Amino acid sequence: GSHIHTVEYFSKGGEKGAKRAPLVCLHGYGFGTGLYFSTMPSIVGRWGGRVFALDSLGCGLSSRPRWRLAQGESADVAEVEEFFVGGLERWRKSMKIDRMVLLGHSIGGYLAVAYAERYPQHVDRLILASPVGVPHPPAELAAAIGDAPFLVRTVLGMWRSGWSPMTLAKLGLGNMMMRGYVSRRFADVDWIPKDLLQAYLYQNWSGGRNSGGGYAHSTLLVPGGLGELAYARQPLVDRIPRLRVGRISAIYGEFDWMDHRNMKALKTSLLKRKAEAGLEAPLIEVIRVASASHQIPIDNPLGFAE
Repeated sequence: GSHIHTVEYFSKGGEKGAKRAPLVCLHGYGFGTGLYFSTMPSIVGRWGGRVFALDSLGCGLSSRPRWRLAQGESADVAEVEEFFVGGLERWRKSMKIDRMVLLGHSIGGYLAVAYAERYPQHVDRLILASPVGVPHPPAELAAAIGDAPFLVRTVLGMWRSGWSPMTLAKLGLGNMMMRGYVSRRFADVDWIPKDLLQAYLYQNWSGGRNSGGGYAHSTLLVPGGLGELAYARQPLVDRIPRLRVGRISAIYGEFDWMDHRNMKALKTSLLKRKAEAGLEAPLIEVIRVASASHQIPIDNPLGFAE
């Protein structure tokens, strides 16, 4: 059987809020439970119920079964989503959790929506932190990619065909890749231990098979670069309106490369639809966190928790 690596957090006196639906946190591409390392103390203190962070199936310290589905754009989106969603559902059953609040970051937010589509009876509400794949790609994207420099077109072509950057990390370049990413991407602040974060990401990228975690970007997303860095093959803007989930909180960083205006536009259209036609749809709130980019839980852990 498969194993889902789970970290459960406790706070002193936390039992008094144990009747509240558990909070289950999903990570984005290339990360794992460690995404939430600095924000968890604040989240647990505020939540007052059970709080879990998971490594999704095929990621981190969870089982990494050999990838037997198609690669890149030839992959069936429903089958790829079922790989991750099925892993989460089996975990939920094993933990005997009836209803939960799902928090998903980036591609974890996308997968939280996919889970809520299939199992709405087990989702109390959704918290989507800088979710990938909300809008449709702009009409001019294909032309922009076609006009890009040869090297850029080559890299994007490798993405579309299913090549994983984790393979590059496994070829001996992992430390250099992660050192460059962590040093450029994160601020020099006392709550981000850059050496530990680099070591954690190196192990995540270099250890074990690529599995589903290594191929999620190329099977579920297509390259962007115009507007957003990536777009979903099946955009969430078409899927969120049909969710049977009452409330969605969408959280974005002040300097996020996921554009909060796409979610705001969806919120406006759903409110209009409800007012004019009385159609049921999730109630969306859009929140922005100061001094944060895409990795909000690390950039501003206290702001994210609030």
